[in-house]
Amino acid sequence: MPEAAGHRDALFDLAVNRAAEYALRLGVLGEGARTETLAASLELWFLRTRFASRVPFDPIAEALQAWVGPDHRWSGGPGGAWRRIDSD
Repeated sequence: MPEAAGHRDALFDLAVNRAAEYALRLGVLGEGARTETLAASLELWFLRTRFASRVPFDPIAEALQAWVGPDHRWSGGPGGAWRRIDSD
């Protein structure tokens, strides 16, 4: 994988995981979360972060819709998935 693509994937992963943390604090992420509520709740956060100019918001919102639980982190860039965090 070219180095630039690896950096973009890492930035996307970071953006998704930070957005998930923020959405959890707001109480808008979890089973039954609606895309519209999630997007509206994260819009200001997104615009105030450094991700806004580098990572499109819609793919972040799509990744959050697939969220499986607090013991998972997003990995693999835009084509990635939620992966369980090892506890060791």
